Amino acid sequence: MTDEFIARHRRVRGRDFGANDIAAAALPLLSHLRNQYQGIHSIILGTGDGIHVASIGFNSPDDASRMAALNASMLSVSLAQAQVIDPLKSDLQETVVAVELPNSEFLGMARIEHPPVGHLVLGLFARDTQLGMAIHQAQALAKALTDWLDEI
Repeated sequence: MTDEFIARHRRVRGRDFGANDIAAAALPLLSHLRNQYQGIHSIILGTGDGIHVASIGFNSPDDASRMAALNASMLSVSLAQAQVIDPLKSDLQETVVAVELPNSEFLGMARIEHPPVGHLVLGLFARDTQLGMAIHQAQALAKALTDWLDEI
């Protein structure tokens, strides 16, 4: 990655998604990550409350917006369930939610801390892979995005 590519994210601040600086900064990274991991069909980044921020590989903006809202809900419900199972768990930031679909297709969701907006939700859709690989890919993508955002 070039210095210019990495430096673009420095504009990612605040809560104003009208200009969508975070999307402009994140899209090249999402594209790079999608090409890096075999089987990933689409990637989406949304806020913890379900607002679509950036995505790649969706058929329409409406599909991406719906998926951002659903991913935020599914991740929140799953984290709440984990806390019911073990109330002493306070650090669930590295939790990955995976959904297995027919024909070796998977959805993966992970939480990414980003204080200016609370947190972000990363979602991916993978084909022709295995559950363990989908979980690994979600973790790897979340870590790459977290590291990238931490440079701010």
